[in-house]
Amino acid sequence: MASRVASSASASSSRVARVARRARRAASRTRRATTRRRAGARDDDDARATVEAALREGARVVADGPGCFALEDAAGTVVFVGGGRSARDALRRYAATTTRDVDETYVGAVEAMPKRTRSSAVRNKMREMLEALEHAPEDNAAAAAAAAAAATSETGGYAFSSEHLRALERDGYVVVDDLISPDVASAAAASARAMYDRGVMRNLRQAGRDDDVAVLATSSLPAGDDFAGLRPCVEALLRVPDDLRRAVASVDDDALGADVIAKVRACRAPDRVMLARYGSESCRYVPHLDNDPADGANDAGSPGLRPSDRVFTVIAYLNPDWEASRGGRFRAYRPGVAADAASPSDFVDVDPILGRVVVFDARTLLHEVRPSFHDRYAVTAWTRGSAL
Repeated sequence: MASRVASSASASSSRVARVARRARRAASRTRRATTRRRAGARDDDDARATVEAALREGARVVADGPGCFALEDAAGTVVFVGGGRSARDALRRYAATTTRDVDETYVGAVEAMPKRTRSSAVRNKMREMLEALEHAPEDNAAAAAAAAAAATSETGGYAFSSEHLRALERDGYVVVDDLISPDVASAAAASARAMYDRGVMRNLRQAGRDDDVAVLATSSLPAGDDFAGLRPCVEALLRVPDDLRRAVASVDDDALGADVIAKVRACRAPDRVMLARYGSESCRYVPHLDNDPADGANDAGSPGLRPSDRVFTVIAYLNPDWEASRGGRFRAYRPGVAADAASPSDFVDVDPILGRVVVFDARTLLHEVRPSFHDRYAVTAWTRGSAL
């Protein structure tokens, strides 16, 4: 009996050893495929395509479809690993931004993937290529450092002025045109259109509103190549509660009323945001409050996600080259005015131009979206109370 146990253990140990050897050989092959050339290992540079040559019309070194690639310097050291749903577009972006001479940077290992491959699978393959290396590619590290620096510079947030705060208190809303940069807004607009085109958004079939929407968790925003442009815009909106608190802290206590100060101090960034599209068929949203105590459904849902939890609404508009003839304006009613009894002096219409942000009191500002005659996009964050 003991001999059989020993024999079984020995066989098991041998199997483990074989598996380990196979794993080491596979890892070695991957490293050789990705970093197949070291300094002095060979002198046939002409056998490799440069980045410039790979991007010439008709070249097939890097495919238009999903895939990833490794780029090498003249010594054969991998300096960058990239890829995407269009590997060729990723290579083109690298060539447009790198400080290297693309005629002296070479295409090394290339991994072409099936046409329907998801972005997440491409990222996983890139991660495998990076993990197989014995070093961190220089240009990947530089790109990561640049992204981190950009993120750090943005976290300072927007400097709301005392005038902004007084408008928020007096009118119930404030319009800000420089909270989001044009580049960030344009990228978000492209991602919003892509999400609608991919069928991510849907109509809620609610009376009084015609928009298609997608509710997105802020902790897991879509990360595909077509959707990633939305993240910087959303992050700017999520910083607004902190931005407002800094502004309140910088003004005299008697400069603002207790109510707006209390609301600003209490509001926190939400766990979800909503992307909305109004189509060109006179789509609209009738006058309403975002936090309406008279609405029977105001307390429906989980804490933090209920309409009754909303403190301020923060909307960013994502509409390039918007013209007045396209309609779709945000209409804000003067406090205490009923929509059906309003005269032109009782409301203000705001054009939903690219990058414009409107912050308003979710409980007090009666507002609507006027009929739109062109596709109109916006992303909304409802700040919530600190107790939630």
